[in-house]
Amino acid sequence: MINLSPSAIVRKQARITLKGNYVAAVAAFLILLSPLFILEALGTVIDMLLAQAVSEKQTLELMEILILTPIFIAAIVLLSPLFNGYVRLFYQAAYTKKMNMNDMFYYFNAERYQNTLHLNMLMIVRMIFPALLCFLPLLAYYFICLRYMEDFIGTVLYQDAAFLLTALSMILLILYALKYYLVFTLYCEDETADVRQIIRTSKAMMKDQKSSAAHLIFSFIPWMLLCLLILPALYVIPYMTQSLCIGAKWMTMKGKQDESIAMYHRAQ
Repeated sequence: MINLSPSAIVRKQARITLKGNYVAAVAAFLILLSPLFILEALGTVIDMLLAQAVSEKQTLELMEILILTPIFIAAIVLLSPLFNGYVRLFYQAAYTKKMNMNDMFYYFNAERYQNTLHLNMLMIVRMIFPALLCFLPLLAYYFICLRYMEDFIGTVLYQDAAFLLTALSMILLILYALKYYLVFTLYCEDETADVRQIIRTSKAMMKDQKSSAAHLIFSFIPWMLLCLLILPALYVIPYMTQSLCIGAKWMTMKGKQDESIAMYHRAQ
């Protein structure tokens, strides 16, 4: 008899859940990416229009940045509840084994939209500075190469070093963000709750469960490498999302159980 690790059990449950929901899962992933496709198309159109009106290259690049950056930021922020709906779709499936595509747009309801934006903005603000710190070695590497080592750029060694620094930066950021692992799934359970309290609850529940979450996330590294090819991402991302949501379900249950036990002992 083979004893499976907790992360292997979660991944097995995810595969079972996706067996009858794979089409819906892929459709949800493509819907989540659709704003990026639209922004890419819009950027191409704006580039073409500007190229006809402006001939100087530096001025053209500056205008593109000034026009496209605010559009991109505004679109990502205003459409961010689509991500919450994506999480909700998979988190509900972790319990019911069924996916309802209406969940993708669940938080665009007038009563839920503002609170969802509030949560997302809080998380963005909390993650910006740590992300900059984690990616600082990579940014420094690019700056030094561009400034002092132009001949080195484009070599295999340059690309390998950039890849390793990117991987290191991502790992550091994931390790930092583990305390927020349950934020979006806890919000799925009660979107009327105070968003700051949801963040505090996630940090409390994850205090003793970070290693389990890290093991689950990093167990997908071989799968993520497949995503360097386009088509495997249509399987890997839904599979990973479902696994993370099932993991969040069990971690939330454990967190609530631990809190109940702690309250019982305090009452004695």
